[in-house]
Amino acid sequence: MFLQVQSESPTIQPETIFSIGNFPVTNAMITATLVTLLLLWLSLYVSKRKRMTVPSKFQIIIEILVESFVGLISTITNNKKRAMSILPLIGTLFLFFGISNLITLIPGFSSMSFDSLPLFRTPTNDFNTTFTVALAMVILTQIVSIRHLGLLSHLGKYFKFKEIFLGFKQGVGAGATAMIDFLIGLLDIISEFAKVISLSLRLFGNMYAGDMLTVVLFGALAVLAPTPWLAMNLLTGVLQAMVFGSLTAAYYSSMFDGSDDADDERENNKLEVTPKVLEVDKV
Repeated sequence: MFLQVQSESPTIQPETIFSIGNFPVTNAMITATLVTLLLLWLSLYVSKRKRMTVPSKFQIIIEILVESFVGLISTITNNKKRAMSILPLIGTLFLFFGISNLITLIPGFSSMSFDSLPLFRTPTNDFNTTFTVALAMVILTQIVSIRHLGLLSHLGKYFKFKEIFLGFKQGVGAGATAMIDFLIGLLDIISEFAKVISLSLRLFGNMYAGDMLTVVLFGALAVLAPTPWLAMNLLTGVLQAMVFGSLTAAYYSSMFDGSDDADDERENNKLEVTPKVLEVDKV
């Protein structure tokens, strides 16, 4: 029928385009490599451009993006200094996943084939990609916690033997409470593994379901469905990238004990007071 578009449903496993020895190179890996090279070129291009007194449209867009990222991360971490420290990581995650989710929506891009196989595939439509990045982010948060607290203090968050000893030293009731805290600490170990599964499955499931629904809708009604559905996919791609980055920032911030919050609050107060002092001086 002329109102339908015949297309194959995407498979869960990405297609192998070629192999390097025993290492298979899939179409999702090719797209991810292309996005990485694009981000590298963009970062080099931005870093080499001189900041102008009268900013160009491109500079304004970059500054708006940076300020938006800083504002979002500051809201999540409630710490401006910490937000600035993880801005490169969260910004890179957002741009990588955002471009990866949207690049295959370019007309004709996903239609390119090699040896009767699709040459490009959304990287986040491959569970290997989302799982690897999620695992790397959780491991990174553990490394940050070890650097901030020390190895023994970090392990003490999960294995609370010291609290049990101190609890029973105070009394039976305090000791029983310490035992409950000890079990909660063991559950926290499970939660760290759950973070990897939840981060990876959330992103993979949403993007894979989006591709499946696209095939279904295009197969049922290809005249009215494409425009609103593609617009919805644009929103979903950006939203999922933002969710992944936000959760990573939250997990990163949870590794700190809040010792930096007071210093950051004093720094923010200084930033707020300084303009008022300058205005008084001018008067």
